Amino acid sequence: MTDTTAYEPRCHICRRPDRDAVDEAIISGGLSFQQLAERFGVSRDTLRRHKRAHMPAALLAVAAERERSGITRAADRAEALYQAAQRVLAAAEAKGQNSLSLQAVRELRGVVELLARLSGELDERPQVAVVNVQEAPEWLAVRAAIMGALVPFPEAAAAVAAALSGEGVRRGIAG
Repeated sequence: MTDTTAYEPRCHICRRPDRDAVDEAIISGGLSFQQLAERFGVSRDTLRRHKRAHMPAALLAVAAERERSGITRAADRAEALYQAAQRVLAAAEAKGQNSLSLQAVRELRGVVELLARLSGELDERPQVAVVNVQEAPEWLAVRAAIMGALVPFPEAAAAVAAALSGEGVRRGIAG
């Protein structure tokens, strides 16, 4: 997708390996420049400058045609659903229709969740916790016990220390 003729070596976006993804996100119009800036870790001005000066003309033409033809984004349609459910809720509450009110609340909850997904506010990707095992108290105690037991054997202690630090693997001591 990248139009190499529009490449500018000083542009932060043009130099990114995910430039195509940034261009597509700008063109799709699903997120504001602020949301895109947060998503891609750049400033809004950087995104605006890139769009104005370096984005392929064909992509900009597609976006302009989409806008002219009135094609709505999923977020716009979800927002319309939210407004409709909000009106149903207000009417049901005004008439004391508790069952209908609860149904409208459930619909609103679903639409809010959908809007959060579309805007990127709801991140459902699995979260990975990074644990540095070498700093865990249990490992430090085991390492101290091993090294303490090897005090009478200085060569073995040196070999074990090198293996535990990774140097032994590089020099062929461990393994």
